[in-house]
Amino acid sequence: MDLNKNRLSQIFTPDYLAEFMVKNIKQQYISTHNEASIDKIKILEPSAGEGIFLKYIVGEGFAKITAYELDSNLKTPLVESYPNIKFKFENFLGSNANEKFDIIIGNPPYLGQNYNAQIFQELVKNYTICKKYFVGNMDLFYFFIHLGIEKLKPGGFLSFITTNYWLTKSKKTGIKYLKPHIANDCYLIQFIDLSKIKVFKDAKGQHNCIFVLQKKNKEEKQKKINKKIDVVQVKTSNNQLNEKSYERIFTSIINKENSPYLLKYQSAMTNNDLSKNNGWILKYPLNVKNLVEKIENHCRFNGKKLHLADFFVIRNGLILIKDDFFILRENENLRIIDRDMFIKIGKTFVKLSNKEKQKLKKIYKSKAIKPFSYNKSDFSGFLIYLDKNEFKEQNKTIRNKFIEEKYPNLTAYLNQYKGELENILRNAKENINDIYFPRRGSLITQYDIGNKRRLINLEPYYDKESKIFFSYISNSNTFGYTKDSYYATSDTYFLWLREGKIDIDYFFLLAYLNSKIVKFLFKAKNIVIKRSKTKLEDEIPIPNISLFRSSYKLELIDLIRNTTSNLTQNIVSIDINKLNKLKEISPNTYSQIQKEKIPRRKVDTLLFNLFDLVEEDIDFLLEKYY
Repeated sequence: MDLNKNRLSQIFTPDYLAEFMVKNIKQQYISTHNEASIDKIKILEPSAGEGIFLKYIVGEGFAKITAYELDSNLKTPLVESYPNIKFKFENFLGSNANEKFDIIIGNPPYLGQNYNAQIFQELVKNYTICKKYFVGNMDLFYFFIHLGIEKLKPGGFLSFITTNYWLTKSKKTGIKYLKPHIANDCYLIQFIDLSKIKVFKDAKGQHNCIFVLQKKNKEEKQKKINKKIDVVQVKTSNNQLNEKSYERIFTSIINKENSPYLLKYQSAMTNNDLSKNNGWILKYPLNVKNLVEKIENHCRFNGKKLHLADFFVIRNGLILIKDDFFILRENENLRIIDRDMFIKIGKTFVKLSNKEKQKLKKIYKSKAIKPFSYNKSDFSGFLIYLDKNEFKEQNKTIRNKFIEEKYPNLTAYLNQYKGELENILRNAKENINDIYFPRRGSLITQYDIGNKRRLINLEPYYDKESKIFFSYISNSNTFGYTKDSYYATSDTYFLWLREGKIDIDYFFLLAYLNSKIVKFLFKAKNIVIKRSKTKLEDEIPIPNISLFRSSYKLELIDLIRNTTSNLTQNIVSIDINKLNKLKEISPNTYSQIQKEKIPRRKVDTLLFNLFDLVEEDIDFLLEKYY
């Protein structure tokens, strides 16, 4: 549900899905409890809505039914339709956690905390469960899961339909208490992926799932008994089938029948693998896991698997006080005549000195990034980049005077917007005297061997050093590279090399990061970059080149480096001498590479051979599961 209608989040569950969920949970419960008297099972619906779940709960023979509904407008039709159900027209979140049930089922309300802070403050103030489990960047339905777990009897089942985002989130993004609560007290028994179908006609976003939890008993918790997770993927796309077709698909799950629109398997991730702090990769068949592990076997350093975070610090590009003031656009507030630059102050264009011209940097946004490189002509304007480090010896109270003397026209231009710049900094509780500098992104914190903190000035790196970068919102592995001057805004992430990691082979790494191998890892590990970079840092393994020792593998690496280096410079040729050398060692590999017409594909072919992988195996798994 979606809390726009009277703060009640009312988007109701389709009939066929409610029927499936009730029959599914009944089947789950009876198969584990051997319960003959279904009328003795206590069942709870915490958000009854129009009663669609209740229709099938009653129809399946359940008798001890309790239901909560907050919308008083629904009271009369619900009571008239279901006179034998115990209704409570109040907020489920205020219910007594000591009242226990065998089954809890429903479609809890969805409401993000980020844009509804006041509502969440009221909930925390009024309800114990909300105060206990509140965390920023959460969703309202998290509270329903928490209270549902507390109200379950040992061995009892909970089945909800929700969005699926919480499954892949880390503790930094809202699940600080939710995943530990589930992992400690419950088994995740079943996960049904609905992301390929549109379940709710009027709702925004259709990334839904059904999950089933079973409450652990005392012995299961003490002995840490493990259980496997059943996964069902509904494969059909939105425009292929209608609701009648969906009914047949979900009926086939209940009847344990095969369907061309379903994938059913046990996840290679078991309950003991469920992290309390990080994302859960549930769509993880055994054959996918085997291929992931084959790749990761080439990513061990002294026996330990290492990831991006072990080599790089990942940070945004420059975060400015306000882009519109700091980015100059030609023919608007900047004119370029021959080699001279003129900046608009008031109504007049004033010529910049050579020192000031050096402080204007071409600035890029993530749209300019392409595999191996970037579109040099696609810059967004000229950034005014004044470095705070340049004036670190000056007394802070008079520092701006020195800046204005050295860069009079650039500072005069910015001073036209002084009041607004100061207000932005003031509201952000930052120093209002810093109106001439980027807010963040010009410095990075590093720690030396003794764990001593030091700040590193990034201007030399932006200007000349090797840089790998990628978009901060992406579901694909597109990594750019340059050694030229490259300044970017906050919608771009940079891989800044950690202290002491001086042996990184940038061209080999770049080839790997842009490869179909890493594309497969993105899918297999459910890596989507959406501001949070945690999964990328912790899930992308880095190959250890020293593990490839044969002359054949070394020739492959040399060709990969060479071809990638050319691609970063938009050169599409491959070194003939190196290729002929490979031909002598492996005619078959040579033949494969020759068949490829696109240089990027040649790099992929080289990498497949290096990792002893078959491209068709990757294609099969991507097509079947993703």
